Amino acid sequence: MNHEFNFMGRDLKRQEIIGFLAMWAGVASEVQVSLLIDKLTDPGKFRRKYGEPTLAADDPWFSPYVDYCCKWNGPVWLLWDYMVFHGLVNYGYNDLAIELGNKMILAVTTQLSANHNYWESYSPDNSLVDCPTNYIWDSIMAKLLIEMYELK
Repeated sequence: MNHEFNFMGRDLKRQEIIGFLAMWAGVASEVQVSLLIDKLTDPGKFRRKYGEPTLAADDPWFSPYVDYCCKWNGPVWLLWDYMVFHGLVNYGYNDLAIELGNKMILAVTTQLSANHNYWESYSPDNSLVDCPTNYIWDSIMAKLLIEMYELK
C-alpha cells in the first residue's frame, strides 16, 4: 500500500478546513491538537483576515476570490468556521476561538456595511464577493455572538 490519494492524475491530499473537525468532534489527541493549532495559526496557511479558508493559502489550488457559487478552494464558510471555533473551545483555546469569532464578525459586518447582504461565503483576504446572497446559515452568527459573550 502506497497511501496515494489521486484522481485523474491529481494528488487529492490537501490541507483543508475539514482537518480541524477532529477538534470539534472532540476526538483529537493533545498531540494532534498541537499540530492542528500550528497549522491554524500559520498566516501562510489558515490564519487569514476574515476567517479560516476552506483550503490552506499555500496550496497551489487556493484562491481567495469569491467569484462564483460553491467554491471550496479558499473562501470562508461561516458554518465551518463556527465548527473550528467550537473545536478551539473544546480544547481550551478560548483566546484563539475569540480571535476567530472576531474575524467572522469582521467578514459579516464588512459586507453588511458595503452592500447590506449576508453571503454564501466570504473571501478570507479581501472584501470582494460575488456569490449567492442572503443565506440563512449565516444566522449562526447570532449563536456565535452569544457564545463569545459567554467566553469573555
